[in-house]
Amino acid sequence: MPTTSDDVQRLLAEPEGQHLEFKIGNAEPRVIAQNITAFANSGGGTIVFGVREDKPAPDRLMGIDEARFAHAMRRAMQMVTPAPSVTTEVVNVDGKSFGVVKVEALPGSLVQAAGQSFFREGERNSRATTERIMRSLPVQPKDPEVLKEVQGLAAALASQTSVIQELREAQSWKAQIPLIIINGVIGAILGVLVTMLLT
Repeated sequence: MPTTSDDVQRLLAEPEGQHLEFKIGNAEPRVIAQNITAFANSGGGTIVFGVREDKPAPDRLMGIDEARFAHAMRRAMQMVTPAPSVTTEVVNVDGKSFGVVKVEALPGSLVQAAGQSFFREGERNSRATTERIMRSLPVQPKDPEVLKEVQGLAAALASQTSVIQELREAQSWKAQIPLIIINGVIGAILGVLVTMLLT
């Protein structure tokens, strides 16, 4: 069912939380991808674009440039693996356009954004930790040897997320491209291995 202007106004009246995030209209694709990943790994949620979090209503309702929003969403979705079900709409409210992105949970998979995994914790996104990855597994291994292997894979995924973040903060984006590609491939392989060990 399409999102209506009344639906958006109801969302705008709610505070950010476990299943709702507000973003300005010109959010970077990397940030969008991280939000999609966090919601997909944490039960799903909705992101409303065109809202400044640091302003009170009605000044916070900025709206979006539809072409820039569509471009940023395309780039963001190229970073997300495996791809969860994502619905993107542009809804007009009082003469302003807002982007509404609904992200479905992807149970049984660890969704990553350019090799990094995130989870939603209340109104914030947090980087994956070994413990959080283990809690997200649909089935906990009973065999001690399998459990140890899965914990090792979870630790590798959590470490990968931290290392990529540290390198991103230390380097320019052009220098990071090969690293992001390599870590994305490694992360996808590790994600498949976790899934295979649990099935």
